[in-house]
Order: sequence, then structure tokens, then C-alpha cells
Amino acid sequence: MTAASAVLYTDLDHTLHRSDAYRTKHGIIPGSPDTPFFEFANVLEQLLAPFKEVVIVLSTSWVQELGFEETRSRFPTASLRARIVDSTYHPGDELAPVWGYITRGAQVLRHVRHHRLTRWLAVDDDRQGFDGYESHLIHCQRSVGLGDKDVQELFARRLELMFGTPDSLSSDVSPKPECPR
Repeated sequence: MTAASAVLYTDLDHTLHRSDAYRTKHGIIPGSPDTPFFEFANVLEQLLAPFKEVVIVLSTSWVQELGFEETRSRFPTASLRARIVDSTYHPGDELAPVWGYITRGAQVLRHVRHHRLTRWLAVDDDRQGFDGYESHLIHCQRSVGLGDKDVQELFARRLELMFGTPDSLSSDVSPKPECPR
């Protein structure tokens, strides 16, 4: 990842689906039995489709619980999985033991600063830690996620503002290499 990379930080719970997730002896289950995981993945896929250069960095507790590869493998479409290049959580990181106590915004901003990113957005239901960077956050309401049409419209506008109009993007953008893990 370079400073010029176009990055979307993506949470899962209350963003790509309307509920929390819980780890049980039977695996990861949704907090609400009528809420399928990744129910709004198609919304994310459609929003990102014109922006071929945008890569995804996972900013979710799923990575801490399941690991990066397992979390990425749970995404329902190959096109979204192909965009996922990194996560904010790394088990070998000095802050790994206290990661769950750090605000999501602080986790994202730490990653942004480490990679010196200038073109980035985050989609999350948690506003904490994004102070001063609100224009980079697409905030989802809990129990609604990306199912909210107003959030989808805001997301589309922010994608254009941050990454340029889809017409200005090259049609032959090659995929970005993954960050070393």
C-alpha cells in the first residue's frame, strides 16, 4: 500500500449486516436469528464497482476473533474478497493485547498514519475516535447498516469526492498487491 492508495476501511457488524456477531461453540452466529451475515455485501459491491482502484482494509473485531484469512473468506463474493488487502488488527502488533479497548477510529487512524494514506474512507457504526476526520466516515446506524438508502447516497457522494468521479478512473487499473502480513 502506498500513500496514494485508495482505501476503504470496512466494519462488518451493523454495517454489512444489521446485527452483532457472537462466537459460540458452534461458530460465529448473528445476534439476531433473522439477520443473515453480509446481507448488504451486494450494496457495497455496487457502490465500489465504478471505483476499481479502491482496496478494502478490514476494521472489525472479526479479524481478532477469526484471523484475517478466515474473515476475508467469509465475504460472499469473489470481487469483494479480491479487494481485501489488509486489516487494522495484526496479532503480532505491540497493541494486540489491548486492541479491543482502542476506539475504532483510533485503530483506523493508526493504520492511515502508518501507511501515510491521504485517500481513504471508513464505513462503520462506531463514530468514536474519528474526531476531526468525520468527512472520512460513512456512519451507519446500528440495526440498519448499509440498508439505509440515505447512507448509501452519502457513501456514493463520498466515494466520488475522495476517489474521483468514476469516469475519471482508468479502465485498466491493475490490482494492488497485498500488504505483507
